[in-house]
Amino acid sequence: MQTAAVTPSLRDPLRNADFTVLVAVQCVTNVCVWVFVVAVQWTLTVAGESSTVIASVQTALAIPFLLFALPMGVWGERGAGQVLMQGALLVLAGAAVAAAVLASIGDVPAWLMLATVGAVGAGLSTITIAWQSLMPHIVGRPLAGTGAILDGASYNGARAIGPIIGGALLTATTSEALFLALGVVFAVLGVPLRSRRRVGSAMPRSSERMLPALAAATRFVWNSAWTRRLLYRLSVFGMPSSCLWALLPVIAYERLGLSSSQFGLMFGLVGLGAVVGTVAVMPLRRRITQNAFICAGSLAYAAVLAAVATVSNVVVVAVLMVVVGASWVGVQSSWMMAAHGALPTWIRARVIALMLLVFQGCQAVGSIVWGALADLFSLELAFGTASVVMMCAGMGALVHGIVPAETIAPTLDDETRSAVPLAPVVEESAPVRVTVIYQLRPGGDASFRALRRDLARARRRLGARRWTAEVGTDRVIERFDFRDVAEYRRYLSTRLTDPEKCLLDRIWGDACAERPMSRLSHR
Repeated sequence: MQTAAVTPSLRDPLRNADFTVLVAVQCVTNVCVWVFVVAVQWTLTVAGESSTVIASVQTALAIPFLLFALPMGVWGERGAGQVLMQGALLVLAGAAVAAAVLASIGDVPAWLMLATVGAVGAGLSTITIAWQSLMPHIVGRPLAGTGAILDGASYNGARAIGPIIGGALLTATTSEALFLALGVVFAVLGVPLRSRRRVGSAMPRSSERMLPALAAATRFVWNSAWTRRLLYRLSVFGMPSSCLWALLPVIAYERLGLSSSQFGLMFGLVGLGAVVGTVAVMPLRRRITQNAFICAGSLAYAAVLAAVATVSNVVVVAVLMVVVGASWVGVQSSWMMAAHGALPTWIRARVIALMLLVFQGCQAVGSIVWGALADLFSLELAFGTASVVMMCAGMGALVHGIVPAETIAPTLDDETRSAVPLAPVVEESAPVRVTVIYQLRPGGDASFRALRRDLARARRRLGARRWTAEVGTDRVIERFDFRDVAEYRRYLSTRLTDPEKCLLDRIWGDACAERPMSRLSHR
């Protein structure tokens, strides 16, 4: 039975000066992004655009994650996280200035404003992924999960502050002045990043080229049942959750009759609930299993979706926004805690980038789906359908959950290395083949066949391109290929972890009469 993990104090990562500065930069950046998003959403809403167009603001913000997530994850593993964050802030500044120009012209096509949101999404996705690649190396693996909770609180705190500021400023000034001010703030935020030149300097640098690195990430995910299940659970939460973000402007304007500042306050209550919920749910997180915690958050979110489209009382809707914010951050932080705590270092940034890609893809597609459903039928039907899907997702998390993180614990030590049969390494760049010969004890062929599938997945997960095994009654000849010697060296030096060691120990103990022999040859 899975037991709840002991979570370090939320104050522990904040004792690291680099973490504190960078998470503050993240928070201010996200505040400005949400000011920008709210300003664009409200401008399109007041202009009389359809629910589909308004919902497309969330889609435009999410699409860049689909395009840039994995490449940025690879660049982050090369130690370029800080440089990426600086460049992304310049992109954000340029997008805000472009929006100011469009707002000053007036009466421009909606797609032009959506294009500026897409540019903001590109900057946001780059900063988010670069920061996720830096964070574990700044605070260390034991505090990475707690750092992810604080990062989530920062992000969702921005959801609380940004919309409130955006709504108030839209009332007090013009949209073009607001966009121009945001451009200045984005540019200034690069200063503290430039002053901290050694952030993440101790992190290992990946030397893999872009396309092979992406291929390695694909093989890892395809052959990792835990990672696939995590991505599935994340997606079935992300799709229905997007309904609220996409259609809240329509609810505020058409059903509740709110002004721009009141809409900003209503939007901000979601972020407020997320910040308060980060602290409030910590005792619950410690007392129950992760699967039960995710289920509780999903069911609370589903209840809010079911109620928000039918309730016309502003106070009740405001309370519901606080509840949904706490649910949102509780479930989202669970995914990140699991990833930071369980994924091996060599692939972590790429898989987290893929998680963001999948989640933002669900947000993008979901926003269009719910907006179209509201246009074709009604708001009530859109929210009701999303609520049912979210309820099913919550129950699925409780029943099936995610495989306990211990099954892919990424601990690598000298004992693990010495337990793996090493082959001589040739000094050439051609593709290579590893051949492992297992001498079987009587009846050992049945034991090997029982573990054959797991062995194949382990080899492929760690970089092997092809795998075969000829199983006889007295011996097994296993062959697996690597793109080049460098890939084989990475397999030996940085990728082998406890799960593979345990699997090999089982094969050697249950099936083999003696220690296997291995050799390396040209393919």
